[in-house]
Order: sequence, then C-alpha cells, then structure tokens
Amino acid sequence: MKLTLEDLLAGVPAREGNGGKPLTPSVSAFKAKTAEPVTQIDKTTANAKRVLDEDAKARADKTAQLKAAREARDGSGKNC
Repeated sequence: MKLTLEDLLAGVPAREGNGGKPLTPSVSAFKAKTAEPVTQIDKTTANAKRVLDEDAKARADKTAQLKAAREARDGSGKNC
C-alpha cells in the first residue's frame, strides 16, 4: 500500500488560526531573491562599517557624558 500525503497527515491535528488549511507562503517564489555570493571585499566593507559605527556611537556616548559632567561642575552653565 502506497501512502499519500493525506494518509500521513490524517492523525495530525489542525492548526489554529488558519481553519486547518495549509499555510500560504508570505513571500512568493517569484519575488524571493536569490542571495548573491558575498565576496571578500563585501565582507571587509561590512566589517569596516560596523567598526566605524561602533566607534561613532562610543564617541557620542563619551561626548554626552563629558557634557553632563561639565554642566554639573559649572552649575548648569547659568553663572555667565
């Protein structure tokens, strides 16, 4: 006896939220892009951008801390 998909799925309970119907894919196969191979220069560029972004964030955080410390030291800068 050859089993069909319906025979195999007979004992599986229906899913909630879709009325027991098979789920439809959220992205059609036509719209789905195939991933292009990533070259070494692409990897290097991505890593360099990541490092630069992390440095910029650290610099901005340090600048904000120094500004807050300066304002606290000078009494909010209202003495001028």
